[in-house]
Amino acid sequence: MRGAERDPVAPLPLARLGQWLAPRLGPGVSDVRVGEPGPPGAGQSSDTLVFDAQWVQDEKRCHGGFVMKRQPPTDRIFLDADVLDEYRTLRALAGTGVPVPAVIGAEEDPAVLGARLFVMARVPGTVPTGKPSIHTAGWLPTLTAAERRIVWSSALDALVAVHRTDWRGALAFLPGADEALGAGKSGPGAAGQALLTAHVGRLGRWYRWATAGRSFPVTDAAWEYLRAGLPDVRGSEPVLLWGDARPGNMIFGADLSAAAVIDWEVAAIGPAEIDVAHWLVFDEFATSSGVPRLPGFPGREAILDHYGRVAGRTPQCLDYFEVLQAFFLATTLIRQADLGVRAGCFPAGTDMGRGNAITQSLARRLGLPVPELSADYLRHRTPHGSASTGAAL
Repeated sequence: MRGAERDPVAPLPLARLGQWLAPRLGPGVSDVRVGEPGPPGAGQSSDTLVFDAQWVQDEKRCHGGFVMKRQPPTDRIFLDADVLDEYRTLRALAGTGVPVPAVIGAEEDPAVLGARLFVMARVPGTVPTGKPSIHTAGWLPTLTAAERRIVWSSALDALVAVHRTDWRGALAFLPGADEALGAGKSGPGAAGQALLTAHVGRLGRWYRWATAGRSFPVTDAAWEYLRAGLPDVRGSEPVLLWGDARPGNMIFGADLSAAAVIDWEVAAIGPAEIDVAHWLVFDEFATSSGVPRLPGFPGREAILDHYGRVAGRTPQCLDYFEVLQAFFLATTLIRQADLGVRAGCFPAGTDMGRGNAITQSLARRLGLPVPELSADYLRHRTPHGSASTGAAL
């Protein structure tokens, strides 16, 4: 997730970073020179920097591009996200059918480089982002309909690859794995219910932390709906969940295929419906407020048909899971609004966390009065809105 401005981490010591990189770039590497780091084109919830480096190896001058993700020191979007868990996830996915950036190394001791962090290779390509919608701005509108169909198909195929990944070894540290492994002995139905109960419980704990006792009428009602409906919901077998599944979290290569699946900070083990619903909610969001859908980038029916054919499963109980994921996204907006207030981008008491496109969608799904869009949210969604709160939502 892209996030708002937070308390800055310690300045990055470039000379020390070069020394740290040298043994991780390969044998015989010396004279590592790190360029000045800067923010990427699209920020992340963890503090993210991109930089170039040059070094000598086997008497040859080499160079490369890198991305560093650092753990925010205090203010953050998510309650429990650990930047080093993302590193472990990427490392475990190397060599699987899921395209991910190559990880270079991780540092657990914040005293070394100012924060707990990891470094990965920068993947060349394009991320389909755009305000107010990927259908009106950014990269997708520059493509032909046939080219967009290639991007769309490749993106969904990458999601299927995520769900096909064997998580029971190197990825069994992720949230949900213990419940899946333990309940699996009682049969798939018990495993699915235990997984979903644990997932909703974690989400509720985060929501209570984010709202801090304040009233948020639409999301409060959504939370009650999720709790009340939980006993009647069944999901598919446990899979690796990406957690923020959407084309905007992919890098596409020159051949328009998915070159890298990125942003794994809320990865977990759970029913595939969570990722599918997340994808559908984001797809709906991209064409909300009358935004016309670009030819070659089909919507809900085609998404579910393609996913079902390639994955060999039909997602169940999507009404529930879409409320679940819209609730997840609305909670990120509550946090972004609070961080924007702290950064001086929004006034104290802003209603951005209550009146936004996601809470409007939730209200319609639940038959509630639809809130008006907050002026701060509209400003936040404009192409020239506050950079410090620039977000996918």
